[in-house]
Amino acid sequence: MRATGQKHLRTTAIFLLAAALNASAPIAVAFSNSIVPGAAVHDVAEDAPNDAKPLQHFVCNTGYTVKECYSDLAVLKKALAKYPIQQLGAWTWVLVRSGDWKAISKLRRLDPDSPAFTCLELRVTFIEEALVSSEPERISELMMRWHMSRSGLLDLAIAHELAHALCDELSEGKTQRLTQMLQDGGTASCEAGSIVRAKRRQ
Repeated sequence: MRATGQKHLRTTAIFLLAAALNASAPIAVAFSNSIVPGAAVHDVAEDAPNDAKPLQHFVCNTGYTVKECYSDLAVLKKALAKYPIQQLGAWTWVLVRSGDWKAISKLRRLDPDSPAFTCLELRVTFIEEALVSSEPERISELMMRWHMSRSGLLDLAIAHELAHALCDELSEGKTQRLTQMLQDGGTASCEAGSIVRAKRRQ
């Protein structure tokens, strides 16, 4: 659960997004409370009214069936509901099959036991399937590694990645403090990050 090493993360993010959007297998993208099978991220964004708030995109990577995608995205969105994700502006959340996560992580020199990562430059967060689905062997590994339940892991992953994203923060030390603030029901206090985001949107 990190957003550091952005050079490697950017390469990995581009690789995974390209795979998701060019998959021959069915994929699904969710917008608000609806899920559109076979859609592409840019199609959803273009369909939004001109005066609409920035969109949140939800995408399943290759290997998902539409049914599985619906189910797992519902779990993710329920877990996200307690957090101020609308403050992110346009953002993409991608679920990646656990069977692919370790191989991709090792290939891209990321920690395979970190079940989430964020690429700030591309405004995208990747979440491993095990956090939202029934993957007994893999979730057992993660629970042993992090010493917490699956629901606790999912909440930590979301809060941690949000802390990186909301504040454009690369420092793990600062992100840990912001994560705790979010989990405690507070808001991420990051004036510098807000300035950075404002500049990016201009």
